[in-house]
Amino acid sequence: MPKARQRLVGLLLFRLAETPSQTGDYSTDDDTGRTVQHILIGDFHLSYWADHAVRELRIVEIDEI
Repeated sequence: MPKARQRLVGLLLFRLAETPSQTGDYSTDDDTGRTVQHILIGDFHLSYWADHAVRELRIVEIDEI
């Protein structure tokens, strides 16, 4: 991925990390029953869940559409 696209992804992740508890465009449950949020931002589809106990944002998948 070109450096400009890499920077864009980084900015998107930092913006998401500012409010990790936000509801995505839709959600699904993973194999363990955890709710995974999915959000479409620009040309990217991000899948994530917030681990509030340790104050982390867990990125499950990043796809370019």
